[in-house]
Amino acid sequence: MYKLMNVGDVFESLEYGTILVGINPELDDLSHDQIKNRIDNRIVIRTPDKKEFSIEVVSIQISSSLMNKKSIGICVGRSINQSEIPLNSEVYTDKS
Repeated sequence: MYKLMNVGDVFESLEYGTILVGINPELDDLSHDQIKNRIDNRIVIRTPDKKEFSIEVVSIQISSSLMNKKSIGICVGRSINQSEIPLNSEVYTDKS
């Protein structure tokens, strides 16, 4: 598995459900499409207490800062609640 990011924020959207946001400096040099291609239709979330679960990805949003730092937003819909994903959880994907 490939570590995609650490979760820096988790929030609920009334329209879209749970959204995970994080960064990975190793991905800053990649294009938005290259990053999206690394994220499969499922991700694995590993919490700080080492619990793991696989979850379906609904959509992906990549943002770039003025310094070209990428922020990755992954919508996982309503299949999991915000409270089930602690900050600093790790997100993995099978693609590299």
